[in-house]
Amino acid sequence: MNIYDMVKQLKSLQQGFEEAKESLRHKKEIIERDGVEIVFNGLGEIVDIEVKDEELKGDWNKLKPVLISLINQAQDISRDMAKEEFNRRFGGLLGGLGLGL
Repeated sequence: MNIYDMVKQLKSLQQGFEEAKESLRHKKEIIERDGVEIVFNGLGEIVDIEVKDEELKGDWNKLKPVLISLINQAQDISRDMAKEEFNRRFGGLLGGLGLGL
């Protein structure tokens, strides 16, 4: 393989990464626990937080651990979504590249 072909493949790979990231950005998941709902995308970005339990709205000390737990769960789920998306697009090719997936 010559250098031109390698550069072409790298550009294609980069474009694939960008497409995968955009796809993950538009995938939304919702998790709810103890009267708190968090909406997040496949990149682990929190899109919305809604407190449904009136008691929790007035008591931050009760709300804080619930939010922390939900955010951590959302990040775990989004990492799994990212792994699936990249494996679907690249067939495990990236496993040894240390990309944190």
